[in-house]
Amino acid sequence: MSLNQSMNIALGSMRNHQYALTVVSQNIANLNVDNYHKQRVNFVTNEYTTDCDTVYSTIRGMNGASISSLSNYIDNGMFKNMLNAKSDANYYNNLANQLGKLEDISDDLGDNGLNALLNEFFKAAGALEQMPSDISIREQFVNAAQNVVDKFSDISNKYDKAKDNSIEEAKTATENINKLLDDLVEMNKAHIKNGGGTTTQAQINTILEELSTYIPITTDTNQNGSVNLYINGISVVEGGKQRYSLDLTVNKDDINSTINFGLKSIENPDYVITKGITESLNKGSLRSYVEFLNGQNGSFSNVNDMKNSLNAAATDFCKALNEIQLYDDGNSFAASITTDVDGNLILEKATTPFIDTIDGTTDFRADNIKINDDILSNPYKISASRIDLADFNGSDWTHAIGNADNAIEFSALQNKKICSIGDGTNNATLSQFLVHAASKNGGDLNQINSKAKTYDDIYQTDANNYANLIGVNLDEELSDMIRYQRAFEASARIFSTVNDLMGTILQMV
Repeated sequence: MSLNQSMNIALGSMRNHQYALTVVSQNIANLNVDNYHKQRVNFVTNEYTTDCDTVYSTIRGMNGASISSLSNYIDNGMFKNMLNAKSDANYYNNLANQLGKLEDISDDLGDNGLNALLNEFFKAAGALEQMPSDISIREQFVNAAQNVVDKFSDISNKYDKAKDNSIEEAKTATENINKLLDDLVEMNKAHIKNGGGTTTQAQINTILEELSTYIPITTDTNQNGSVNLYINGISVVEGGKQRYSLDLTVNKDDINSTINFGLKSIENPDYVITKGITESLNKGSLRSYVEFLNGQNGSFSNVNDMKNSLNAAATDFCKALNEIQLYDDGNSFAASITTDVDGNLILEKATTPFIDTIDGTTDFRADNIKINDDILSNPYKISASRIDLADFNGSDWTHAIGNADNAIEFSALQNKKICSIGDGTNNATLSQFLVHAASKNGGDLNQINSKAKTYDDIYQTDANNYANLIGVNLDEELSDMIRYQRAFEASARIFSTVNDLMGTILQMV
């Protein structure tokens, strides 16, 4: 090996290790940058070729080394596991947020809300038993009924508001997803343009991680380093081109509100793929909106089912009240109070229903019921009496003002099983039904919170493992810095020594 060759090898080594020190410095500078992939310099020995009578021999280790590549620490399998864990964790956390809305409303079903008002109503019915002709007692009874009806309507409106809030959140999430898809396309273009740099790779990974909080995604990587993204197996992003955006459709009627998703073509916005898209959203926050609104997971409460339960309770209660108010079996009948020509109170056969619907139909929903206007203006029309014609043997029954047999039926409604829980029929009182509805939601919320914590822990473990793999370890970087610095110094000493030798030789000539 000649002195010139020795100097060239030493000079090349100095340049190599100087570049390696630059890479270490860049790693340290990005120590706290999320999704930054630490870089490593890869060296390779240079081949030394000599020409001897047209026979070429290759000898390694006699021509120094050079930098062959700059590599990033990437584990696609670990990264995908982390994205899946994040999707699961965000699904349960957001579902817990949605069920939390129902939990607040459920408090209105219990002893501090509707159930308490029902107790006041039945207490007023008991007072009506004792003094069926007292106008003030009747007014209290009607007012208590009005409070119950108002509470049904108030809770129904709260369920509607919860649905509207979730729909708006789903719309915002959809907008965020489409913005992230746009960002991914632009970052893919930048990644291709700069030759696959670490900075753009970190930004691509950040976008993918944020997307995974909303929806389940699958990806693969092109040769130029750009990423393709798929939803339900459909190519949504292909490197620097976006083929589809996410589309949200809201369906609303008087009772239910549901949402459905599709993929809208970028080139032809009238073309939307809907088949299987909503069903494929089995992770991420969008799944929680689908289940909360559409009720696709029968294991947990959803807002439409809760409102339907409230409507069922309102229907059972109102029909029961009207059946008592207008009781007539042919032999006995309910009677209200009127006045004769002299202004005296007398009984008459009841013909005025207790509860009406706002829209005039027979649809007794929680938001469509009201106290009959005639009863509100004249509480004497409440049928507190029940007349059995057999008891009067054809005599005048209209003066039996103290009869309170029908008021007793109003009171007895408190313990009558008029509601249905589960697969049963008329197996629960109204109070039991409301308690069951409130407690089921509370139990569901506790279960979801527990799962949310479990999946949060899984995600955190996966994220830490991945960060440790790709991220910058300060101790490791300092060790490499010392190693490269000493190699640089050693190469510099060799260069200096050979330079001195050459100078001495030249002086001797």
